[in-house]
This record gives sequence, structure tokens and C-alpha cells, in this order.
Amino acid sequence: MTNLNYSALAASLAALTVAADASASPENKPAAGKRPGIIVIMTDQQTAGAMSCAGNPWVETPAMDALAADGVRFTRAYCPYPLSGPCRASLITGRMPFEVGAFDNADRPYEADMQAGIGHRIAGAGYECLYAGKWHVPEINLPDSGTGFRRISKMGDPTLADACDAALKEYDGRKPLFLVASLLNPHEICEYGRNETLQYGELEPFPTAECPNLPANFMPSTYAPEALALESAASPRYHNTATYTQDDWRRYLYAYYRFVERVDREVGRIVEVLKVRGVYDDSVIIFLSDHGDGVAAHGWNQKWNLQEEVVNVPLIVKPPKGTGLRGVCNDEALSNVGLDLYVTVCDYAGVVPDPERYRGRSLRPVAEGRQAELHDVVFVETLLSGVGMRGWSIVGKRYKYVLYQWGRNREALYDLETDPGEMVNLAVDRRYEGELRHMRRALYDWGVRIGDPKLVRNMRPFARPE
Repeated sequence: MTNLNYSALAASLAALTVAADASASPENKPAAGKRPGIIVIMTDQQTAGAMSCAGNPWVETPAMDALAADGVRFTRAYCPYPLSGPCRASLITGRMPFEVGAFDNADRPYEADMQAGIGHRIAGAGYECLYAGKWHVPEINLPDSGTGFRRISKMGDPTLADACDAALKEYDGRKPLFLVASLLNPHEICEYGRNETLQYGELEPFPTAECPNLPANFMPSTYAPEALALESAASPRYHNTATYTQDDWRRYLYAYYRFVERVDREVGRIVEVLKVRGVYDDSVIIFLSDHGDGVAAHGWNQKWNLQEEVVNVPLIVKPPKGTGLRGVCNDEALSNVGLDLYVTVCDYAGVVPDPERYRGRSLRPVAEGRQAELHDVVFVETLLSGVGMRGWSIVGKRYKYVLYQWGRNREALYDLETDPGEMVNLAVDRRYEGELRHMRRALYDWGVRIGDPKLVRNMRPFARPE
């Protein structure tokens, strides 16, 4: 996988041709005006770095790597909310979780937003809309009606590939295809961390000597938000790591990467089905996860908080054959997957959503090499449910700003270019006062834009209007 000079690419149409499959012949390319198949493959609780194509030596993900080699891997993709239910509500509705009333796993998005959800939208555009696996909006399995999708499988990673195969065997091709395959893993790390029975079988015993070393940012950052210590103490069922030794954390990481490998095998089986059934080449395939995991960074497990390991997620776009880039790693395009997936699917389906209501941007121009960047900044929100505290983050090209509702050190500013592990909180450093003011004001303006009174009230002391 290579990083590409996008400026040179955009200047020359020939560069796009070179980046595409050199062996692609005209008959392998979608006919002019023909809408491609759209396939979304989603994992649960996978941090962006948990792929071997991302340079992680502790995990092997040949299926994900193969997708990345056939398309574009976005390294700066963020979830809108680091929890399954609210993030999936955003993925389905194309709006921020706050806007659709989804703050926790049991919250049902507003009915008007569900009726304009991606299933209804794409079905209305004439697609055959199929859904396999975990739904969680808020029901675990896709309801029988009301979503625009037809359920072909309930949640169950080992059964998804077979369900997709059976459905595609019956698919007659009269309508273009929109298929979502939603997998559970590596979410089994939650059960592992609680010493519960695992969903898909126990791990084989393993020695600590085989476990990954601790990450460089294992220790807390300077001026770490008190909110996180309060949340950890308030939710021992989810953050039961107070007595963890360093070896316990290493075993946690080993288990996590085995669950990633479990789900990679299922991704590979699904991709093989797509190839055997003849829909792989002419389809755009979008691979992503709903949120990440703490993976021991700053001594954090699970999700909810706003650190990079939790909110930065894998995102790969494999364009239809002959129409885009292959084997490219994009480090420039900031993406909010909750907002951008909706608009991207609409783009490929030939649907134009209202830009005032849907603030996402299509990934398609980047996947096709026509541009390098997406958003100037992206926004993430959360609720620390154990203490009932909301939090917000704004991520820019270099700097990241975090605010929690209350507690000591509730503000943080990180330089992700020089400090990607978020070890040094620059919010207390007067040399960064200008950047801090800029990020505060941007977050305040975002709160005004989406109509979030709690965010506006919390930001007002820091970012008074001019």
C-alpha cells in the first residue's frame, strides 16, 4: 500500500488510469450511466490500527488487507459517537446522534429520521436492499419492517457469509444491489474483559510471553480529564480493570487481536461469496467499524471516551473495477463515517440528499482520485453514562480539542502530528492559546449549527460570540 501525491493525480487524468487496475478492459468497467452495486461490510468495536495493513505486527488481517489493496484506506476516519447504538443510528440516518435523539444503546432514533433512513432512501431509488447481521438501532436484529431493508440473517458472524450466499443465489439482478453485512466482532472483547462466556467460543490458552507489549501511551496523559477516572469508577462492570496488572493488559490485547482475526476470517468469506456470485467487481465495497476500543491506551478498555483509539476507526473504499484507485493509503481526508457513509451511498445510487440536512461528504471523489480531502474538521460526541456526563471533540488536520461537561482538566488540546498518542495536554500551555481559542469557537459554532443547547452552554464561557 502506498501514499499517493494527490495534487499530481488531480492534475492528470492519466494518473487515475495508472492507479486503476492496469489489466482492466473496457468490458470490465460499469457501463456509462449504470449504477453499481453497493456493499457495506461493518465490524463492531475495531480500532483503526487493528489491521496488519495499518502496520500492526500483532494481528493478521488478510481479508481486510486485500480490500485495502483493491481500494483506498482512509487513516483519518472517525465515528460520530463511540458506542454502537448511537453510532449506528447516525450511520442509518446520516445525522449526528444528538440530532436524532440517540444517546445510548436503548434509544430509538426519531421516527422522521428513520423514515428517511438509508434503507428507505436507497430502496426508493430502485435498489434491492438486503441486510445481514447486527442492526442495533436499537434492536439487535433488523425488524421485519420499517427500515427499507429485507433481513436475510439475524446477528451471528459464522452464519453471515452463508446467508449472503443464499440471498445472492436468488438475486435476479433486475434491480441494483445494496447489501449490508454487519458483524459482531471484535466486540467479544467486552465479554472477555468481564470473564463472561464468549459468543463464538473460548480462546485457546496462551502464555503471556506471546502477548503484545503495552502501547507507548499506556500511562495517562498530562492533565488527564478527571471525567474518565470518575466514569471508570462508576462503571465497574464495563471498566473492571482497576486491579489489572501489566500482564493482564497484555493478555487483554492478545485476546482483542484474536477477535479481530476472527472477524477478518468472516470478512474474507463474505468477499469470496461476492466474487463467486459475480457482484464483487462491479460493486463499491465500503468497509468500516462503528467505533474502536481503548486497547490499553491510557489504561482504558471498552469505548465511550474520546481518545484516538476509541474514535478513530477503519475505513476502506473499494470502487467498482476500473473506476478508482487501488492500493492507496489516504492520510489527508478527515471523515465522519456516520455522516459520510449516508451521503456516499446516495452518491453511488444517484440520489442527491439535502445538503442542509445531511452534512456528510461523499467518499467517492477521493476513492476515484479526483480530490484528496473531505472535511476541514470532524466532530464527535459522547455520553459517559456511568456519571451522566456528555463530552465533545473536534478533530482538525493537526489539532484535536476535547471537552467534558465537568471535572478537573475537562478541556484538552492535543497535537496529533507530534503527539499521536495524546500524552501531552496543551490546553494549559499559553503558547497554544490561539489554537485553543480557534477550536473552542469552532465547537461552539457546531453546537449552534446542530441546535445542541447543552454544548452551546458549555462552550459559551470559552467562545463568546463576536
